[in-house]
Amino acid sequence: MGYAALAAVALVVAYILVSYAVYRRAFVAAKPAFLDDFAFTPFEFQADSEEAELVTADGVSFGAWHFRQPGSPQTVIVSGGHKGQRTNSLGISAALWRKGFNVILYSYRGMPGSDRAPITFGIKEVLELQAVIAFARKRIANARIGLLGYSMGAVVSLLGAAGEPGVQALVLDSPFSDLRKLLIENVRNASKVPGSPFVWVAGLMLWLRTRCSLSACSPIEVLSSLEPRPLFFIHGGADAITNVNHSRRLYDAYRGPREIWIVQGAPHTGAYFADRPLYVERVAGFFARHLGLDVSSHLRLVEEEEVS
Repeated sequence: MGYAALAAVALVVAYILVSYAVYRRAFVAAKPAFLDDFAFTPFEFQADSEEAELVTADGVSFGAWHFRQPGSPQTVIVSGGHKGQRTNSLGISAALWRKGFNVILYSYRGMPGSDRAPITFGIKEVLELQAVIAFARKRIANARIGLLGYSMGAVVSLLGAAGEPGVQALVLDSPFSDLRKLLIENVRNASKVPGSPFVWVAGLMLWLRTRCSLSACSPIEVLSSLEPRPLFFIHGGADAITNVNHSRRLYDAYRGPREIWIVQGAPHTGAYFADRPLYVERVAGFFARHLGLDVSSHLRLVEEEEVS
């Protein structure tokens, strides 16, 4: 009986430890590193830019870069991925700026340049996006705003735009349709065991620390609030982190104007790196059409065979 009790205790401890590992991987920011201060900025791209220090409605300070296009109201706000830094989005941001857009990219809570705070996979990060939208409206006259988001940033864009009717168009690269479903899939793929029990405990840990529920991060539930604004879904066909079916599910559920581009062979958020020029042309063209910017002299003709 003693051995059975010890085995039961060991199983419970293992269950809690695995659940905590799921929680930590999803919701705990990495510790600051020495190299965080040695990264590219808009300076390396010779861009007309400014650095802004912004504050969310719940008091979190974070940093943003504004690539300026004086006299142009067309503005693209770029939201990065899970635990990503704004430096990761400098390439596409500089490219869109050269097309004639104002571009703003920013850091999330818990990331370098921002206040330390728990990651909530988009639930509270929406507050950063709201602060950036307010900054854009204050700094850019008659701003016409589009959102470009990657992975978690695509979800932040969806959730944020649902409460911001002034956002006019969204490009969503590698979004997930529901956070709980995503976590369960990743646990199952990594461990070959059912993910639900571990995700349930990880969700409880998140709620105890932040009072945020996993159910609050379900983009598919807010799609009706986005109609009739145009959405452009982009996803890598070989995405092993967020299965391409998440974008397909969102695309099929949306009743407004929408497009989808599946890049065969591309990994998670890898469409840009599969063909940078084509990616820039398609994203810039989408925003140009829906934000009213004439970039015809800057866009090359996209051949049909280039689109996979």
